[in-house]
Amino acid sequence: MLKQFYMNGDLWRVHFVSPNDNVLIDRTGKRTLAVSDYSTMTISIANNLHGELLNRVFIHELGHCVMFSYGLLPELHRMVKKRYWVDAEELVCNILADYGQFVIGTARDILGNKFTYVAPVGAERMIVA
Repeated sequence: MLKQFYMNGDLWRVHFVSPNDNVLIDRTGKRTLAVSDYSTMTISIANNLHGELLNRVFIHELGHCVMFSYGLLPELHRMVKKRYWVDAEELVCNILADYGQFVIGTARDILGNKFTYVAPVGAERMIVA
């Protein structure tokens, strides 16, 4: 199992930690199942998660990585009042985690062999550089 990955040139690390580890206290002060730390580019996930819940939580955290590594946070923040920034980020990540697989699976089912995975804008910079 990989413990790190690149996203748009940023190296992200994944750490599985005790559910009681204080790293799992999010920026609102609440204990959570996982957090993404933009300053260290680290995802920390409670090590007692498994199955569908682990998938959903990890995909949610990958959403945070996408927003940070592809520079999407300023655009998202521009669209909502500052007091809603965290809520907006969480909503985007929940949409991705809850519905992303359905969207991709449906597209693949309908398009069949015409379906291709598309790299996000910016990925080509990592390849060309």
